[in-house]
Amino acid sequence: MKKVLFISYLFPPIGASQRALKFAKFLPQFGWSPIILTPEKSNYPKVDKTMLNEIPKECEVFRLKSCEKLPGNPYITINDFLQGWFPATIMEGVRLIEEKKIDAIYSVSAPYVSLLSGLALKRLTGKPLVIDLRDEWTTNPFIQRSRYKKDIGFNKKLEIQVLKESDAVITVSDSIKDTLFKLSGTKSKKKFHTIMNGYDSEDFNNITLTTQNNDKFKICYMGSIYGHIKILADRFFKDFEKSLREKKIRSNKVEIRLVGYLDNIRFPDNWKLNSLIKRTGYVNHNSALKMAASSDLLLLLIDPKQGDQTVTSKIFELINLRKPILAIVPPNGAAAKIIRETRTGIVIDSNRPWEAIRIIETYIRSWEQGVLRINPDMHAIENYDRRRLTERLAAILNNVTK
Repeated sequence: MKKVLFISYLFPPIGASQRALKFAKFLPQFGWSPIILTPEKSNYPKVDKTMLNEIPKECEVFRLKSCEKLPGNPYITINDFLQGWFPATIMEGVRLIEEKKIDAIYSVSAPYVSLLSGLALKRLTGKPLVIDLRDEWTTNPFIQRSRYKKDIGFNKKLEIQVLKESDAVITVSDSIKDTLFKLSGTKSKKKFHTIMNGYDSEDFNNITLTTQNNDKFKICYMGSIYGHIKILADRFFKDFEKSLREKKIRSNKVEIRLVGYLDNIRFPDNWKLNSLIKRTGYVNHNSALKMAASSDLLLLLIDPKQGDQTVTSKIFELINLRKPILAIVPPNGAAAKIIRETRTGIVIDSNRPWEAIRIIETYIRSWEQGVLRINPDMHAIENYDRRRLTERLAAILNNVTK
């Protein structure tokens, strides 16, 4: 079995580490044994210790000390090269590559400095490098670039450097892939690949995916709300409040579940909406899925300013829950395409969030009549199974180590 060194700052028990974890989980089925470099501790706020149980026994994990501070947040500075994660990964990475006879290096961002760790190790050892960008770097629409003007030029030089020298570049959507290819200045697109995020069917083994008879119509939003999404959410909830006051939606019939770090979503004290909101705070992955699975309608928000390329990772778990999804997203974007091709919900233009309220009113009437159903395309949904997606990563690793 070939061996691949994972450089992944986000790895269990740190939250937001599903991508690296699932690749590590399934790669042994395709002839690759992952060896993981990750911090021993981190100041990253999300922790889910239940995900530790998913790390395969054959997967060796090396946890580095003195890496508590999340580096390069959001952009890399000179100090990130001098202390913490970057120098620690270089020292331990060189040792592991030699002792474990590593065949390839896989480095995943964020943080983006992990990509530079991979590049340094490629230069020092000659091992092929596969980089994986979960989000755009210097072109990321989530980052208020006006706040980091002095860092953008430096980071763009680093980004172009690593894009050019890596043996393969992976990202989560075709549009981001196109952006990275143009930025790289390379002549061929051959080494650029899209592997979307997905769902792990095993995560749903103890979750009931059938329709439940709830006493209220339960709407669930799972995840975080910040930046542009916060603006969209505020507009949506303002329109929802208006519908409550006009009695188009009866407050005693509805519950809105906010699952995750959503303390920044607050409403005026006199809003009727307050009585509908149920907050869970941050919960482990399995608990979040159960909350969504027991709801009647799943809410997805992507603001127009995030761009057509944005595909939040939770969309893939939402489609596999086989419950109606109300997707308030760019209508011609990647997320809308997934909802339509899997037949798992309705797309509302996120420039017109008030139109979602009429759809909710329709959904409530269908729920009251016991006819709230969707007819998902299971073949299309299965294309996003994590095991299938990992097979594509294995093929890329095989190619760069020919």
